[in-house]
Amino acid sequence: MVFPMKGLLAHRSPLNQLLILVGIALFCFFTIGMVGTIALQAMTGLSVEALADLKPASMAQPGMLTFLRGMQLVQFIGLFLVPSLICARLFSPEPNQFLGFRAPNLNAFWFWSILIMLISLPFIQFIGELNQRIVFPGGMKEWFQSQEKTAENTVKALLSVDTPKDLLLNIFFIAVLAGVGEELLFRGLIQRLLIRRYGIWVGILVAAALFSGMHLQFYGFFPRFLLGIVLGILYAYSGSLWVAMLAHFFYDAMLITAAYLNPDLLDNESVVSFVQLILPALVSLLLSIWVIRQMIHRSKEFPPEEPAFEAEDPNNPFSS
Repeated sequence: MVFPMKGLLAHRSPLNQLLILVGIALFCFFTIGMVGTIALQAMTGLSVEALADLKPASMAQPGMLTFLRGMQLVQFIGLFLVPSLICARLFSPEPNQFLGFRAPNLNAFWFWSILIMLISLPFIQFIGELNQRIVFPGGMKEWFQSQEKTAENTVKALLSVDTPKDLLLNIFFIAVLAGVGEELLFRGLIQRLLIRRYGIWVGILVAAALFSGMHLQFYGFFPRFLLGIVLGILYAYSGSLWVAMLAHFFYDAMLITAAYLNPDLLDNESVVSFVQLILPALVSLLLSIWVIRQMIHRSKEFPPEEPAFEAEDPNNPFSS
């Protein structure tokens, strides 16, 4: 049986579809988020206010881990999963193909997705250190820091637990959910629609900027922006959302495991000096450029199959 919404808004322009996506995402986020938060509060006996000033010691409160991980799941469902699946069905009669749920055009992309995450890490870390050193006027600095505090404290609180079971749960609730959900929304939908309207590189760059900005952590904006660019390149040139999801998951899981093995990484202060990062960052940048050039060059020999988009249909009342 054909789902009745399939392709209903396929004739809309990419910009119209983007606006529809934003509206649906906000609606789902607030409604599912509200229901999920109420359910978690009833389940754990904790309130959202308990998250305002999280510290590692807060994790000793009964139900706190459940509450935090539940909030991760609620965000995944409400902001990423449900809006992405609804919009994919609205925008295409073949939603799976539209999102990129298919094998990559080259099997080498499975290897490249892991390799590029490994070799780009020193350069991304270096850019992160530079990002931390940006100086803002007092008012702006305080506002940026207040926006980041809750998210930073939540991550630190989750990663401060020290059992193998908690490590595996963190990998699922952070790395798996982010790798699947964020790639669905930012690469599978936003980047694809932007590429249709503005071309491949504008689409990759704007989607990466939105991906980084959505986290509301300016002192981590530029490294996350670079990560978004790499993920966008993987998706655009492999034609497979699975490849981008694998790379995103691997990157987050790598950082979570590193923090588990070395808790000092959770401190704001770098465990190595800034000067010591320069040479590894330069080597990382050069190797990353070489691998990306190889990916793009090989992909042009075997271009990914793109989904066909519907032409305007004057008989469709939902066309522009």
